[in-house]
Amino acid sequence: MRPIAHARRLSSRAASSRHALDAVVVANPVPVGIPAYFLADQLLRSRTAEEILSGKRGLIAEYAGSEGYAYRWGHLIEVRLGRFVLWRVVPVALWERLSPLRAGSPLLIEELLTLVQPGIRPALEPHLPSVVVARGCQGASRRSPHALFTLLLTEPRAATAVRDWLAAPFLTDLLPPLLHSIERRVADLLLVVSR
Repeated sequence: MRPIAHARRLSSRAASSRHALDAVVVANPVPVGIPAYFLADQLLRSRTAEEILSGKRGLIAEYAGSEGYAYRWGHLIEVRLGRFVLWRVVPVALWERLSPLRAGSPLLIEELLTLVQPGIRPALEPHLPSVVVARGCQGASRRSPHALFTLLLTEPRAATAVRDWLAAPFLTDLLPPLLHSIERRVADLLLVVSR
């Protein structure tokens, strides 16, 4: 009797991660909700309900109609701009991990992001395809204050290749060390501010 070959089963976490990467490749975004931590963060730092619900710059406006992809590190929000596509990188888990360090700080997430923005574009640009531009690496006055940065696809005909690049190497190899570096920089800033 011959042994039966069994396919190796992926863990549920690995299967979920693979599914999320595949979803980017086939352009299958799903609705993305506001992270509860972001609401709590704003309330804890004395933002009023009116400021949070504000139509132009509040958290509700930032996430209104958002679609994208959820990962363990946060959200990749996809915005279609006619023939062009914009992806916003919103690191949620980073802020949850930094919560104990931020306990005494009055600074909002968007204010901390403003302080660590200068190193993002230089770290990204050498790795971007020629048809992708890094944007949103500026201060808290932007429309998506919780986004670390945005990537803009400038050539719609390259969408398939860019989606493949997003799945790997961007999400698998480039983004994790960048998020780790940002987390260290924010932690260092919080230690300095708390003194």
